Amino acid sequence: MILPPGTQLPPLETAGATVLPRSEQPTPHSGRRPAKTPADQTNRFATLNSFVDGTMARLPRAAALIWLALWRDERRGLSRTGMTDLARRAGCNHRTARRAVATLERAGLLEQLRRGRLGSGPSVYRVSPVPCSRRTLGGLS
Repeated sequence: MILPPGTQLPPLETAGATVLPRSEQPTPHSGRRPAKTPADQTNRFATLNSFVDGTMARLPRAAALIWLALWRDERRGLSRTGMTDLARRAGCNHRTARRAVATLERAGLLEQLRRGRLGSGPSVYRVSPVPCSRRTLGGLS
């Protein structure tokens, strides 16, 4: 049977089962709560935009990549990452990564809360998109 365009299809009926109209059919997500989004997750793009638009151009390449890697790993305001892992993800030498972290600390974009050691876990950092202090980044390029 061929139906003209715009006509509604007749309901399919299976043996012993009744088909509900579309308005009464359960949706795939009915009965489930929507996923909660933490307050800090809602501002992730604003943080990234603030860094890219206002700060990143004045940083050395390695420092910008290190900041992005730390920002991506941030949970509850803190980022726990080892220096070797930072260097690998930024595609630079371990010493370059260390200098980049020092540059970010001097610029006020990063605060090292705990220095990691072999056997005691990774370093812990607090990352901010704009300098925490009012110092300028002019001398860092």
